[in-house]
Amino acid sequence: MENALTAEVFQGLSNLPRDLFLGEVLRCAHGADRTRFAAANEVEDADLDVLPGSLLLSALDVDVQPDVWVTGSSVQLLVEAKGFKKGAAFNIEQLPRELLCLQEHSGDRDPLLLLILTTPPPIRIAGKGRHEVDAGVAVGLEPLCDRAGMTADEYEVLLASIPFCVAWTTWSEIYTIVKRQRSALSDLPSSIAASLHRIADGVAQAIKWHSGGLVSEPVALVDQA
Repeated sequence: MENALTAEVFQGLSNLPRDLFLGEVLRCAHGADRTRFAAANEVEDADLDVLPGSLLLSALDVDVQPDVWVTGSSVQLLVEAKGFKKGAAFNIEQLPRELLCLQEHSGDRDPLLLLILTTPPPIRIAGKGRHEVDAGVAVGLEPLCDRAGMTADEYEVLLASIPFCVAWTTWSEIYTIVKRQRSALSDLPSSIAASLHRIADGVAQAIKWHSGGLVSEPVALVDQA
């Protein structure tokens, strides 16, 4: 169900005018402001791969499976989407592994890990309770870095980078943005507008259906630009 939600939403966001929809999702998210705005500004021409399969984290010889992998000119974005399963928690090493995976596979691009949550933070880490996002990513980071053969200094650098490369939003915020941005399509030729309206409605309906009705009708969002 989680993969189905991710696929339905991000295939739709990819096919809609990206700057208007996915770019706005990124601009209205939270955290890692500089990198997040850079990702938003270049998303129209980025390569976007939904459920791309496994990426090897070579230092640990383990696979990481991004939900969405977006390669822009200056930012490498990994999306980790949480489904609406009751009591769902992040595995203690899940987010640190994704952070290390980004570091390995970003090349000369700035890494950005975007979490899509069912509710605003704190987030639940299995066996470790609830934490704010940055602290939740850090919970399992040190032992993972140790097993990966990283030095204490390398761990400290990675730990300090978390506020600059981890961001979050919620499914409800994405729903609100899609419903709001839909109105901007009305000035297009009627056939084109109708086609894009159907895609936008499909994205919003997917979120509402998978949430079991937990998302509400749009409320005002503050653009952080």
